[in-house]
Amino acid sequence: MDYRQFFLVIFLQSCVIVNAQLYVLKGQRQDSSAFNCILHKELPALCDTFYKAIPQMNLEIIKPFVPDVKFLKGTFDTMDIQFRNDQVIFKQQMILLSLQRDYRKILKTTNKLKINFKKLARTDLNFDHGSDEDGNQYCYVTQYYQRRKHKYTLSFIAIMLNGYWFVGDELKFNVLE
Repeated sequence: MDYRQFFLVIFLQSCVIVNAQLYVLKGQRQDSSAFNCILHKELPALCDTFYKAIPQMNLEIIKPFVPDVKFLKGTFDTMDIQFRNDQVIFKQQMILLSLQRDYRKILKTTNKLKINFKKLARTDLNFDHGSDEDGNQYCYVTQYYQRRKHKYTLSFIAIMLNGYWFVGDELKFNVLE
């Protein structure tokens, strides 16, 4: 074995050893801005997915229904609005925090009234479409639930961005009877 082969073997072994010593922190927190949103072209599909996610009683379920930063940035770019990156991040975080605050209120109300969301059955779905002066589409969505004699509603505003529907604002839970 000549010297070249010997140094090649030593070099390859050192590469394998160095690669094997890569250290990853245990319990490392993921970047909060790096989540993927769920894209829904149809509003009933968004409502069905949201209906299935609500009973999980976890604040993290709201994130996939809010447009992420990359999607919002692309939306503002296509609308010819000059937004800086920090403004887009702020807008996205405000939407997310507002919905999480509303969801927290819903959780408090259901716990106070001893309502189990998993046992509620959705009976009806109501859409009230609209658009603003700029041509942006939105929809007031009301989902009706029933458990025995008691009736409840869950309502929110859905917004359309670049052809996809997202949960936008005013997440509310009301007791009808």
